[in-house]
Amino acid sequence: MYQKIKIILVFAVIFTQKLVAQDASPYSYFGIGTFNNVDNARNISLGNTGIALQAPDYINSKNPAAITTIGMQNVIYDVGGSLKYDNISSNQGSDKRINGNFTNLGLAMRISNKVSIAASVQPTTSSDYKFVSTIPVEGTSGSYPITYEGSGGITNLGVTAGYKINNNWSVGGKVKNNFGTISRLETVTTNSILEISRNIRYTGFSYSLGTQFNKYFAKERLQLTLGAIVNFKSNLNAKGETIYTENKDYTNSTTTKLSSKDSALPLEMGIGISILKNDRYRFSFDYTQSQWNGVKNTITNEKYYRQNVYGLGFELLPASRNPKNVGEALIYRFGLNYDTGYYKVNNKDINKMEATFGVGVPMNKIVLNIGYGYGKRGAFSNIAIKENYHMLNISIDFLDKWFAKRYIN
Repeated sequence: MYQKIKIILVFAVIFTQKLVAQDASPYSYFGIGTFNNVDNARNISLGNTGIALQAPDYINSKNPAAITTIGMQNVIYDVGGSLKYDNISSNQGSDKRINGNFTNLGLAMRISNKVSIAASVQPTTSSDYKFVSTIPVEGTSGSYPITYEGSGGITNLGVTAGYKINNNWSVGGKVKNNFGTISRLETVTTNSILEISRNIRYTGFSYSLGTQFNKYFAKERLQLTLGAIVNFKSNLNAKGETIYTENKDYTNSTTTKLSSKDSALPLEMGIGISILKNDRYRFSFDYTQSQWNGVKNTITNEKYYRQNVYGLGFELLPASRNPKNVGEALIYRFGLNYDTGYYKVNNKDINKMEATFGVGVPMNKIVLNIGYGYGKRGAFSNIAIKENYHMLNISIDFLDKWFAKRYIN
């Protein structure tokens, strides 16, 4: 068991060094970047739902209370990754980009009849963009070309604990340490070339609570699960450095310590419901609201708005509890997700619509989840830049037993 722990710790150290941008979107310019879709591929395939989904064989990061449904002697290792093809188009042309990397590393275990714990590393946001615009020349009708480039993102290291109050009701909490650097480069071309490089390092803790209630109706062969979460508003401490470079031969840098009010993660509340009928047909629905309108970012000049996200999923489980081959054991998933976004461009919402499909392949001690998603950002807004993307998500969950008793020495 200790050898396994060492392997996991080594993997975690390597993993945190390789968490880079997953979303090559020009809209990752805003705030602290685009929030990544870094959940398990099962949840993503179900329309990014999960608040009311139990998790006996995977790690459900949507609701910390879900880890109480892990099997009595099971230890779960969760590794996930994504590959995204983004087609960005505007009246000036189009750009195609491919990005991919690890998106999740987690470990969860049940340590008693009532208590379960977990630890995970996930990239929270990413900033990866490059676009050209103009700025006016003061006192004239002319303008200078300016190029904006960005990179970096914020990663979180989280610890989760769940407590099972009784057979129907469980609660859980999660503490996350958020850290990372957002880099912005502005290049202004006039008679000379001026580069303004801003590097902002963020750190800060955030906290969340969740609960799930489960009830089985034997006569109707129906299982109802209700869930709720709250992610509390938390400030991010920031330290910024600005470097001015003119014509590559003159450099001047300043370092500024920013206050904890310069950026924050918003208060987020969510509810979910899932219904399992005849042990085969599962429907899930999530609704979350993020109070971005209560966040003021003084590092940049964006104004934020309240964000609403709706998710709908359907899962088709195997007809037999004892499938004879892999084909009979496959689990099929479908989902829809709509996100209103939390910022506007030219007073127009940058919303997002996504359709997903996935397959689950349960094996002896491994569960493989594969999902495909097609989405549009700016789906219902007449905006200058539209995005169409294809996304492939893969997660592998390894099931193990650490605390089994020996019957033969």
